[in-house]
Amino acid sequence: MNLWMNPWLGMFKPPVSGDLTQDISPVTSWWSPQVEVNFAGNRPIETAVVRDVASYGKQLGVITDVLLELTKHQTSESIDQLQKIAEDIEQVKRQHLSANINSLKSSLMTLKAVDPDKFNQLIKEVS
Repeated sequence: MNLWMNPWLGMFKPPVSGDLTQDISPVTSWWSPQVEVNFAGNRPIETAVVRDVASYGKQLGVITDVLLELTKHQTSESIDQLQKIAEDIEQVKRQHLSANINSLKSSLMTLKAVDPDKFNQLIKEVS
């Protein structure tokens, strides 16, 4: 009798059976949320598009802008929801920009106090 023909042993796979690929990408976000993306198409192409052309957010932003432009003189619950989402996204962007500006100001004030010459040099470089 072949042991592997036993139906009870069918749930156990012998070594080197099945898929031998393993993602060995390093985990770089131990304390922040991770997003797993399941690619439906050609993974290398989709990765290159998101990395080199436009992020998903950028793509959705363009689509949202086009849809809102095309439906400018129309009203519906869906259009209102899309407009609200677009407004909320803009609010988040403004909040992040404000936080970045405040962080930059704080860093500049620290640099000015610690090394006024470097501060002045930096201000000249960016002016």
